[in-house]
Amino acid sequence: MGVKLRRDLRASWSRFALMVVALAVSLTVFGGLLLAWASIGGQTSGAYMSTEPASATIVLDQGIDPARMAALVEQTLKRPGVLRASGRTQFDAAVSIGGRVLSVPLQVFVAAADDPMRMVRFDLKGSWPPAPGEILIGGDSLGLLGVRPDDELTLTSPGGQPLRLRVSGTVYDPSLAPSPQEQRGHAFLSAASLRPALLDQLKIQVAEPGQRTPARDREQVVAAAGDVGAWLQRDLGLAVAEIQVPTPYAHPHQWQADVLLLSLMAGGAAALLLSTILVANMLNNLFTQHIPQIGIMKAIGASARSIRRLYLTMVLLVAAAATLLALTPATLIGRYLLETLLQILGIQSGDLAAPWWAYTGIVAVGLALPPLMALMPVLRASRITVRAAIDHRGGSEPSAAGGVLAGLGRMSWSDRGLLMALRNTVRRPARFWLAVGMLASAGAMFVAGMSLNSGTQALEEERRQKRYWDVEAQLDGPAHADAVAGAVRKVPGVIRVEVWNRVQIGLAGTGRLPFTRTYPDQGHGSVSVNTVPADRVSAPPPLLEGRWLNPGETGAVVLSQIVRDNAVPELGAGDAVRLFIDGEPSTWRIVGIVEEREGSGGGAYATAAGFAAASGQSQVVNQVRVITAGHDERTREAVAAAIGKSLTGAGIEVGIAASVSRTNAASAGHMGPVLLVLLGVALPLGVVGAIGLASTMSANVLDRTREFGVMHAIGARPKIVRRVVVTEGVLLALAGCVVAVIPALGLTAVLGAGLGNLFTKAPLPFQVSLLAAGIWMVLSVLGAVLATEAAAGRASRITVREALTYL
Repeated sequence: MGVKLRRDLRASWSRFALMVVALAVSLTVFGGLLLAWASIGGQTSGAYMSTEPASATIVLDQGIDPARMAALVEQTLKRPGVLRASGRTQFDAAVSIGGRVLSVPLQVFVAAADDPMRMVRFDLKGSWPPAPGEILIGGDSLGLLGVRPDDELTLTSPGGQPLRLRVSGTVYDPSLAPSPQEQRGHAFLSAASLRPALLDQLKIQVAEPGQRTPARDREQVVAAAGDVGAWLQRDLGLAVAEIQVPTPYAHPHQWQADVLLLSLMAGGAAALLLSTILVANMLNNLFTQHIPQIGIMKAIGASARSIRRLYLTMVLLVAAAATLLALTPATLIGRYLLETLLQILGIQSGDLAAPWWAYTGIVAVGLALPPLMALMPVLRASRITVRAAIDHRGGSEPSAAGGVLAGLGRMSWSDRGLLMALRNTVRRPARFWLAVGMLASAGAMFVAGMSLNSGTQALEEERRQKRYWDVEAQLDGPAHADAVAGAVRKVPGVIRVEVWNRVQIGLAGTGRLPFTRTYPDQGHGSVSVNTVPADRVSAPPPLLEGRWLNPGETGAVVLSQIVRDNAVPELGAGDAVRLFIDGEPSTWRIVGIVEEREGSGGGAYATAAGFAAASGQSQVVNQVRVITAGHDERTREAVAAAIGKSLTGAGIEVGIAASVSRTNAASAGHMGPVLLVLLGVALPLGVVGAIGLASTMSANVLDRTREFGVMHAIGARPKIVRRVVVTEGVLLALAGCVVAVIPALGLTAVLGAGLGNLFTKAPLPFQVSLLAAGIWMVLSVLGAVLATEAAAGRASRITVREALTYL
């Protein structure tokens, strides 16, 4: 049997090579995704946990001095369930270097000089605390801000005083999103550099019951943080503005990376399954060709068991070669994907080696799946009797479609060559649908990936259209609306001014404390209320429930579906809700729920009159949106600079005034890597489909050896035979394109809804890329011509003698 095995492998080496390539390509993609998924959880969790993040952040409505905060921390540590505690604050500030105001804001995190940094810590390339007059900058913020260590910069403190600081070192904080992605710098400052120094965040770690390890149950954290918050208000008279409880000890983007990789791994598994089915089909064709040999082996004494062992060994050799070939590129792909995703998450990559069980899984799948799928063909081949083997003549029974096409061939106007190609294409229905199905799968994935790219472009264009303004200015503090609008209108080139007030708030049902899912960056999970100008240019977001605000209406609020689902899922239009503004609760009525995408709004909307009535203040604003006469970047930057000067001249402190292009840059391109990976999954499916097409045509040529011999005997030229075979391949490719239409539409809709809800909390706009469909059709036809070239060449060279020998 060993001699026969070697001869079979040598005689059909090209067919076995195709099997190995088909399995190796799909196993490479599946293995790469598996290795990345197996590693990313440990990388992100380890990096995030290394910061000893807080279980909850209790935000006070007023800051307190570091000495009082230190005493408060000591008292908090005695509360039930509190493991660690620390006092912090943070603020956003405009930055200037050498008198030039940067268009990028700086988020500054502040801790007391004597803070032991046992929790909410970071990696330093410098020392803590920085000396008064020094500041630490996030390592990924240096390029965005255009600064280097030892440079000097100036920022405005929360008290309004300018601070001149030297960059004394850099910081790596994996709990924060990358600065280039957010278009916002990160800095770390000692409270000793602030005058006055006030801390308004009490960060706590909650312990597991009866243990000294941090709790991972959010409900348990909420209960312990609520107890501390109630104690602060009841016994110490400190008003609580918000209690921030994100998902315990999980990076804010961890679940997105996990779901994304699992979804892509499902695509890779589909490619692997299709390639295994293809290999099983190719082996079945080979076994069919070997039926006379099996009959001879049985006639001279071979048992069914020894024949099964022979062919299973053949399958195992193919599987082992493919697995060995796939391991190295799978490792490289897995590491590349891991590095890319970690970069998106803002995490520095450490050891990129995947766990041992991931490699074991790749080897187990690569070695076990092909023999499992080929088991039935092997069993059928081993059970062939000597009589059945002698009677075997190959070929196939004519199909109904073939009969119809044969009837058309008798009509004088028909193209006989084309009809022959059509008939031969559908002669073997199972083989036809296998080849078409694999080509259609690859085409559907390719078109869906390109269509999702079109959907994200449409989404980004939709977001750009909603940012109808050209320049946005953020004030350092609230100012009277009329004064702000009047100062901005004086600037040349300004044709329209809108003034807004955006304030971060807490949100809760009646009788409850305000819990949110806000992360340390104060962006993910945070809730802000926007006061809507009566004469706003843009239309309100689409309504899901209730109605929009009436002009001048008080006591009414509109929530986004994201905020409602995260903070008060039990409430809807018509229900009462409490808003905590600067720690003071006020009761509002929800009049509507609108649909928003992640990061597109603050989550809550009220009229200026309603906010003023609830806060007890006059109508103040802290944001300005300006439409300029020209919409080019030079005009926007010039107007932004002029607005900053005009507001400062009017005695209004400006945080930052910048072109809307900065906001556009922060939101663009978040799903680019996702789409590239989707197209990467389509590539192996395309390769498997091309191999399937080549295999199908090769098997068809073998089946019709006698037919080609007859064609040559009656005068058919090799060119005609070649054209018939190539036409069959092209027809299979076109059939794959037609079959791919409905799956491509469905896949685009499903992935658009899934990825849209995953990343933006709303489905992506449904867009079908006609360009992608055209590209895939051209690639399919060209691939079909190349894939069938070998089979067509062999068919054109078959002689009458070879055909008679085959009989």
